[in-house]
Amino acid sequence: MQTAEDHKQAGNVLFKQEDYAGAVQEYTKAIIRDSSNPAYFTNRALCRLRLGQHEQVLSDCDKAIELSAESMKAHYYKSQALLELGRPNEALSAGRTAYTLAIAQKSASASAISTTVLMAKKNRWEARERRRIEAEGELLVEARALLEAARDSKLAAARAQLGGYELEDEVDTIHHTYRAKIDALEGALGRVDEAFRVRTVPEYLIDPISFNVFYDPVISKSGQSYEKSVLLEHLKNHKFDPFTREYLRPEDLRPNLALRAAAEEFLEHNGWAVDA
Repeated sequence: MQTAEDHKQAGNVLFKQEDYAGAVQEYTKAIIRDSSNPAYFTNRALCRLRLGQHEQVLSDCDKAIELSAESMKAHYYKSQALLELGRPNEALSAGRTAYTLAIAQKSASASAISTTVLMAKKNRWEARERRRIEAEGELLVEARALLEAARDSKLAAARAQLGGYELEDEVDTIHHTYRAKIDALEGALGRVDEAFRVRTVPEYLIDPISFNVFYDPVISKSGQSYEKSVLLEHLKNHKFDPFTREYLRPEDLRPNLALRAAAEEFLEHNGWAVDA
């Protein structure tokens, strides 16, 4: 009789062959044999992620987290599945937890996780933008309707009181006045919308190694800032500051809280920058 580990190893072989459905079957057999191992659930979750079975990914990840709250992979896969399901706020929360665990565990996945976190921020911003644009559209329709009602009321009053050339002049004046008001209203909303269309990322918000917007910046002894996960990967193989070439250790790094706050503030209003 095959053990749970036998089924896991068989699943690993099928995963490498990109037979994700077959791997799911083997990991399921491993879980039937031993449902106390969180790795079996995260392995199956990754296969289901590749298969686009996002709700099942969440189920597997939640079970893995129940067994081990420090399962970095479970939080990471959960974040990715939540992104695909259009739930960016939850994806952001899971991604942040995964990133913290990855840094603590010195995992090579930290950089990829930070990218997922940034994507969750972008998707959250896009959802907010859609709601904002819809609300502005409704506001424009309602405001235009009020102006048109006021215009029609004045036209009716003019027609009841005036006649001949005097009426024609008054009608032209009313139409011109309210057309100008409607144009001003539409222009004002357009200018507000333009404020949300900045398309330049300030250089100080970009990591000099990966060229991505900062998520978790740290500062080295030389005063240069880097994305933490990217720099830690560099320091695994090279014990020096990428810019100054001076000897540098992970414990020499300090969080750049001001830069992190600036990056978060920028992304709150410019989520598109993640793809810049």
